[in-house]
Amino acid sequence: MQWPRITAEQLHAVCKPLFCDIDFGHEVAPHQLEGALRAAALGPVHTEWQPPDWLMPHQVQAARRARASLLALRGALVADAVGLGKTYVALAIAMTYETATAVVPAAIQQQWRRACGGVGATVSLLSHEALSRGCQVAPTDLLIVDEAHRFRNPKTRRYDTLARAVKLSHVLLLTATPVVNRAADLVNLLRLFAADHAFALFGASSLEAATGARTYHELGRATAPAIVARSRTTLETASQLPPAVRDGAIMRPPPVAPGRLVRLLRMTDALEFPSTSEQHEAALLRLHLLFRLASSATAFRQTVRNHLVYIERALQEARSGNQLSRAWARRIFGSEYELQLQLRDLTERQSLTNMDLKSLNRERDRLSNLLEELPSRCGAEPKAAVLARLIKRRQDHKTIVFTAAVATALALAHSLTWHRVAVVGAGKGWIASGRIPVEEALALFAPKARGMPEPHPAARVTTLVATDFASEGLDLQDADGVVHYDLPWTPLTLEQRIGRVVRLGSEHGVADVCWFAPPHPLERRLQIEARLAEKARCQLGIGVPATTLLGKGHVINVMLETRERLGSWAVRAASGTCPAFSVVKGPLAAALAIRWSVDSNDIPELIVLHNQPLQLASDYALADTILRQLLAAKRSPTGPPQELVAGFLKVVRRRLADFDVGPVNPAARQLGRRIMGQAYLAGGLRDCRRLDMLDRLLDRVHAGLTVGGERELARLLAAHSNHNTLNRCLDELPPGRKHRPTLQVLAALFGDGTARAAT
Repeated sequence: MQWPRITAEQLHAVCKPLFCDIDFGHEVAPHQLEGALRAAALGPVHTEWQPPDWLMPHQVQAARRARASLLALRGALVADAVGLGKTYVALAIAMTYETATAVVPAAIQQQWRRACGGVGATVSLLSHEALSRGCQVAPTDLLIVDEAHRFRNPKTRRYDTLARAVKLSHVLLLTATPVVNRAADLVNLLRLFAADHAFALFGASSLEAATGARTYHELGRATAPAIVARSRTTLETASQLPPAVRDGAIMRPPPVAPGRLVRLLRMTDALEFPSTSEQHEAALLRLHLLFRLASSATAFRQTVRNHLVYIERALQEARSGNQLSRAWARRIFGSEYELQLQLRDLTERQSLTNMDLKSLNRERDRLSNLLEELPSRCGAEPKAAVLARLIKRRQDHKTIVFTAAVATALALAHSLTWHRVAVVGAGKGWIASGRIPVEEALALFAPKARGMPEPHPAARVTTLVATDFASEGLDLQDADGVVHYDLPWTPLTLEQRIGRVVRLGSEHGVADVCWFAPPHPLERRLQIEARLAEKARCQLGIGVPATTLLGKGHVINVMLETRERLGSWAVRAASGTCPAFSVVKGPLAAALAIRWSVDSNDIPELIVLHNQPLQLASDYALADTILRQLLAAKRSPTGPPQELVAGFLKVVRRRLADFDVGPVNPAARQLGRRIMGQAYLAGGLRDCRRLDMLDRLLDRVHAGLTVGGERELARLLAAHSNHNTLNRCLDELPPGRKHRPTLQVLAALFGDGTARAAT
């Protein structure tokens, strides 16, 4: 047989090579595509795995989705709303690994031990606080991070320690609130297990760059394959659910008599804070004082005293030409306050040599006058009196009262005459007879939830007054009421507080939430409500299933809610044979279920195109509307509109190109430049062994590193580490991708443009 002769001149590049790879399959009826389209909206699901039978049905779904993300992306974020049992989802997944380590807050380590013992899971425990001290994490196959939002700041030691410990581990993050203040919170968490361009195939070419976008729908949609985030509302058909939230009216009683409050505000406005030269620092210090005043006269008095002691110490040091040490500031102000991180400039060493002594003296006089306006005994505070009446009405129910200060908590217990009252805060516990361990105080209040026997009737506690020390992770669902006596700075804290009682295992059908807010003269200065609303808006734009606003204990994320409902029919609708397509008499729009394959890992995605010019529907609510309209339309005799096919191919090509470019974050680029610089030197020395190693490192950087991998490699390169050290570093990094990602269309539903889009 003679083969045909082909010369180079006869070869031509394929203009659109991707078009040759796309197969829309055979044509079917529209309803036959519904199952595949809806299933793709949920992302990866490990349907073959049978989780333990002690999981509830909604937890089984979460476990299967999280495990699929772990296998495909080396990490997953379970962000189900508080009280839905994320701990047990994590334990079920942990039992599929040879070794597992859970990094949890110290306050709930005992709770985790009970959970592990109850289901027979072997998990090593390490506290967040240990990581903050620099304690290293032993190598493990699965690294679970509970209350993961505590690792949202990449500048902290705990974040750095955790990031460097990841290496070859899969990472399972647990938190109901992955976004506390801004989009960067979510990105910093995902970067613990994902490279900067890890979600390029889904529309986020750079995680770090995405935080600068005006809206967050694109970021939330692109990172969805790694996130399971559902609220109680999503799971309303489940047989066992936490109690429903019932909000009470917003109350604004003043912390002191109205006339006294006016005088205190006027005097606080007059403070100049001469120990700091920056206006924003003075504004933060004033905000701090007002926040304490909003809490109680007792907390305000304590804080004014602290400021007075600080000024007197500053005067003493300024006269002698010395510096005021960080240790002194910390000793005076402590670490309890929520503004502590923002006030870090205050605790730096300051030179007071050139400080105006007259200004310091005047400030001391102003603070002394404030204290005189606040005698040690102010009588019954109006705000505390309102709480006392509320507790009396709920005397047959257990209630948690959350405050912003230990001083306020103890003052409230005193005003309630310590009758069946316990206080916890700052790692300490109190009852009427004095100090007791925190766990003992919690057990007296919530023995069932804490796994303890009922206390003697004389020791029974029905009111727990707590700072936000007790707001994270603790099981306290014996109670059915939460009182926000003081508003915090973030919706996260509000949500976590309510989550202490709105939990699985509660015997109550409804949980009452009572709201205190600063009176209007204080609120105009603090603007807590506006701050909460803005942070909640950011949360709902990304990956938080539900949040909390003043007066609303449960505000759902419509985008994520729609995603869950969009995929809820997947198990019931027949998907037919893949691939397949259909064209209907509908608007010029398309819904496509596709499957990305990256090194044998499959990740489904639902892509919806609409509008003129064509664009992606990044909002799940819009995608759901378009899909419903297309499914309800009659079949069209025409073929897939070329405009829609071309638009789809354009989206896919752009994503593949972004993925091929690799990470573009500053750390990765700097690593590339450093490697190239060292390669230039090695070339001059004709060090082939070093050149080969640097070439492998450059390939690995281009394939993408986690934030921990970037930091560790940067450290080794800066130290000009030898061949063996760099080789060991490579061995401890997850393997780079072996093949270019491929794409398969599972189902495609096209509208032929003969009908208008639904609004």
